[in-house]
Amino acid sequence: MSNSHCLMFLSMVFPLHSISAQASSCNGGLSLIQTGRGTIDAWQVDSNVEDLAPQVQSSNREVTMDLRSRKGHHSMWHRHRHRHRHLKNVHEALIIIGWGTMLPMGVIIARYFKEFPMTFNEWYQFHIMLQSIGYILGTIGWGIGISLGNTSRQSTYKTQNILSTILFTFTTIQMLAIFWQPKKEDEYRKCWEKCHHFLGHALLALIIANILVGIHNQSPTENWIWVYVVILGVLALIALALESYRWVKGRQWN
Repeated sequence: MSNSHCLMFLSMVFPLHSISAQASSCNGGLSLIQTGRGTIDAWQVDSNVEDLAPQVQSSNREVTMDLRSRKGHHSMWHRHRHRHRHLKNVHEALIIIGWGTMLPMGVIIARYFKEFPMTFNEWYQFHIMLQSIGYILGTIGWGIGISLGNTSRQSTYKTQNILSTILFTFTTIQMLAIFWQPKKEDEYRKCWEKCHHFLGHALLALIIANILVGIHNQSPTENWIWVYVVILGVLALIALALESYRWVKGRQWN
């Protein structure tokens, strides 16, 4: 039997609309099956995303907290470094002004304005005032240096603190000599004056050397070195001029 005859026979037995309905129902079933699979796959993806979301959020929180913690540590370190640098500058300034400038000025007044070559009736008051101010400022700077040395791991700070402590001790002895000095009528007055002058000049030399070494061991050093070199230059010129005048006037006096 040919194909055309078979089709005619089937169309007579099963109407076309039933075949099309069955075909559509079959196609619908297939589409439902496919749609169901798509729904199942989509549900599985959504559930996986929902499971991963808390993990991603937790990881983001940990990263954010870690960044904040690092930022906080960096900020604290920066503030500590800024405070350390500020204290170091204050320490150097007080030492230079107090021990390195005021004390030599007091010595200059006592040497050249006491009686010879110039007479200045208030020389003793100015001598005591400059020595006291210099001692107080230098002692405050010395205390700051001790605190910086205790918090630092650098060996230069500890060595510097030992030298500064020795200088502080002998400078304190010199300041206490104001109360210990004998009267002019006493026999050992001249001996005391010689010891007082010798110790004073020796302390000035050690203080200058200690300041220069301390500035050299710390950084940055250029600004402070130039500042103190200028101060020393001015004081040296004043002392040299007064010493020359004293020598000339002494020859004229003789």
